[in-house]
Amino acid sequence: MGRLDGKAALVTGGSRGIGRGIVERFAAEGARVYATGRSPLAEPFRARGVVFAQGDVAREADVARIVEDALAKLGRIDVLVANAGIMKEKPIAETTEAEWDEQIGINLKGTFLCAKHVIPRMQAQGGGSIVTMGSISGFFADPAGTAYCASKGGVHMLTRGIAVDYGKDNIRCNSICPGWIATDMTAPALPDTPEGALVRRKVLASHPLGRIGEPEDIAAMAVFLASDEARWITGQFFTVDGGLTARSHSDGSPPVR
Repeated sequence: MGRLDGKAALVTGGSRGIGRGIVERFAAEGARVYATGRSPLAEPFRARGVVFAQGDVAREADVARIVEDALAKLGRIDVLVANAGIMKEKPIAETTEAEWDEQIGINLKGTFLCAKHVIPRMQAQGGGSIVTMGSISGFFADPAGTAYCASKGGVHMLTRGIAVDYGKDNIRCNSICPGWIATDMTAPALPDTPEGALVRRKVLASHPLGRIGEPEDIAAMAVFLASDEARWITGQFFTVDGGLTARSHSDGSPPVR
């Protein structure tokens, strides 16, 4: 038996990276999964029976359509994983209004809209689990990452607000806060060049566990938070970063991201 047998899950940003890892792992654990992404699905999921739909979580009309279709396909939504996110690294004085709006729109507003439309369904069915995708960058400021950090800090407090407001309805809300994870989002920081190799060595040395994380590492935490094993956990942040933030970086080691 899988840890998510009988559960129906909606996963945003599920076409690649961390989201794809969560979709595949949820399906392997017995969940029926409805995944979304802004772009067409480039490669079929390994798991059978996963439903995919395009949509932009920063647009309420898209979110409303996605949630209604997920309900029609799955019958209910027991788990929402609000994972969709983007990152554009620029100092704040060089960030355009459009770049700010896009990051806040997808990372923070998108999480809000998904929760807004899913929560009434969870109330009607007697509860559910919402997993947001925060970041260690919601706790610490990254160089040239102010907009991203602001969006993730907002996600953290949104998470706690949802937990406080809807605990009475048996709706739990927790946030996973990843560190360096090997995805398309982090790849530009580690180019396949001599300089990139040097950065990679420094990054690896800054992790007590000696490696960068994989989407599967985040998916494992998502499974736990979605499962009944976490039934008395809500409003919490779970840092999954290979120990990166456990150590001091005052010795000149690389920044968080």
